[in-house]
Amino acid sequence: MDSGGGESSCRSSSDNCDLRNDREGNLIKFTCFLCGLTENCRYGLVEVSSRTHTYQYKDEMYYMLDPFRNRNVNERRLTRTKTDIDNKPSGSKTANIFDILVLGAICSICGQSVCIDEDCSVFYTKTFCIICVNREKTHFPKSFVEVLFFRISKAKTRQFII
Repeated sequence: MDSGGGESSCRSSSDNCDLRNDREGNLIKFTCFLCGLTENCRYGLVEVSSRTHTYQYKDEMYYMLDPFRNRNVNERRLTRTKTDIDNKPSGSKTANIFDILVLGAICSICGQSVCIDEDCSVFYTKTFCIICVNREKTHFPKSFVEVLFFRISKAKTRQFII
């Protein structure tokens, strides 16, 4: 993943968006119907373009500018050449793939908003809430359903131990 240089843009299916200008008027309220996670964010199809790559998520989703990301420090995880460092100042304000924090999506079966926590949803060609996967498990591969519910039962057991 090389998105360390060049221009970046983020597009939503409803309009072009500039993540740098998130204001309360631009945001919508996301609430996961299973766990109750609530946050102000954007909704749409996310596409982030750089000079060399374009990254696009498959489905529309709820997303925001990552509040935990320190954009004032050079990208330590990317290899950068001297030319890149000279041309692009540290703390660039253009969005890249690392600036996007995905919160959730809409379940493809029931249409409810669901977060991406493994106890709430799963992505299997599309986003599905755990309730719909359980109800429609005959439509998913048996091995997929077994692994999914084994993970969920293991996680719930861990919660009771702690």
